[in-house]
Amino acid sequence: MIIKKEYLLNKNYEIIICGSGPAGITLALELEKQNISCLILEAGDEFYSDKAQSRYEGEVVGNFPNDISITRLSQFGGTTGHWGGTCRPLDSYDFKDWPINEEDIEPYLNKSCEILEIPKSFGEKNISDRLKIIEFQESDVRFHEKYFEYIKKSKLIDICLNCSIFNIKAKNNSINEILLDPENKLILKTNFLVLACGGIENSRLLLWFREKNKFISSSLPIGNYWMEHPFKKIGSGIGNFNLIRNNLKNDFEKFENFRNWGNFTVSISPTKKTIDEKNILNSAIFLTLHDRDNDTLKNNIKDLLCVAPNLSNKIVKLFNKNLLCGISISSSWEQDANINNKITLSNSKDSTGIPKTKLEYYLSEKTLKTAKEMINEVGLYFVDNDLGRIGGDQTIYDLKNFISDAGYHHIGGTRMGENKYSSVVDKNLKVHGVENLFVCGSSTFPSGGHANPTLSIIQLSLRLANHLAKKINIL
Repeated sequence: MIIKKEYLLNKNYEIIICGSGPAGITLALELEKQNISCLILEAGDEFYSDKAQSRYEGEVVGNFPNDISITRLSQFGGTTGHWGGTCRPLDSYDFKDWPINEEDIEPYLNKSCEILEIPKSFGEKNISDRLKIIEFQESDVRFHEKYFEYIKKSKLIDICLNCSIFNIKAKNNSINEILLDPENKLILKTNFLVLACGGIENSRLLLWFREKNKFISSSLPIGNYWMEHPFKKIGSGIGNFNLIRNNLKNDFEKFENFRNWGNFTVSISPTKKTIDEKNILNSAIFLTLHDRDNDTLKNNIKDLLCVAPNLSNKIVKLFNKNLLCGISISSSWEQDANINNKITLSNSKDSTGIPKTKLEYYLSEKTLKTAKEMINEVGLYFVDNDLGRIGGDQTIYDLKNFISDAGYHHIGGTRMGENKYSSVVDKNLKVHGVENLFVCGSSTFPSGGHANPTLSIIQLSLRLANHLAKKINIL
């Protein structure tokens, strides 16, 4: 049910969850199914408000593409209020630096797909030993629309809007009090506290709690290893429309007309062999074909002439026979985890008195190398199969001035691992050294792969719910 802040005075809850985005709501609903009650604290209101959103303002150093206050939403349902809905699980080799593997979260894939109302269909097909076609799904679920009225009526889930944690207190390395205001007038007690506030706020709150309390170890790399998914148009080309479509056909449902970019879009990813041999990161290439009636074709030819001035007579003949199509190549790819990409606390404070976020963010040579190598791989595939010609945009050859067009997939900062000097939470998402403090969301990912994180966030939330249920049943 929806409760007012005043109702919380000296209340005790089995589990308190901070945040009502996909992680927090999924966790609460799964606990409810196991007859476990909980409280959700949401710093925002039911809908967007400037006051709540102002807490997300912060300082950015480096080449992060956006104002960090617009890349997330402080409201019920979190950032699903404006997410694109693209879904795909992580690849098995994305778990290389994780303390868990694909088999640990795969059992939760069915239920995650049900929550997002998408088919469990993520096909892939090798088109060579170096490249594969992959399948995405798109979810239309907005967590506010799907769950707000349900939670209002729930007897086991309480939610308090416009309510955030100011501080925590602990005894014997276990949190025993949660303070909701600087004057300590509102104090909650709980057996378990879960931070599910998003890929930036989880780090910000933990950094603040550590500044106020010595029981959170200073050795934990809170805020470090922060990542994003760079997204950019990285290349252009021209080719034979019919041959390309026939060559890239597959048995699973095509992710065509993606974002209404063109007549046909196919998603291409490197195989593990390519990732290992080229020493690159994981990547998704969105290759889009355009009619010759589309002005994009002329632009594609102009772009390609800049990098391949000696186009063959065969290409010219295709153009004269109306068989030529324009090709645009965009990509969303992995960024490597770097300890110096980090969230710290700003000198300025938000309306609750907690320091705002400062984000230091830079792309590495390996990150940009991944985009360049993938353009080369796709280009060679087109040449080897006589499909056309591909060239990379100049933007991917200048690391110093490269700016992504994205900024909405916030990964890392409270990464999971076994070592407290290189990670913040363990494989069960418990903060090292604190017995009843957990973190849930993409901030715990040690690496990001190329896939949008929401599906994996929900899988981890379901896994955490089972873990907490087992611990509660033991108490």
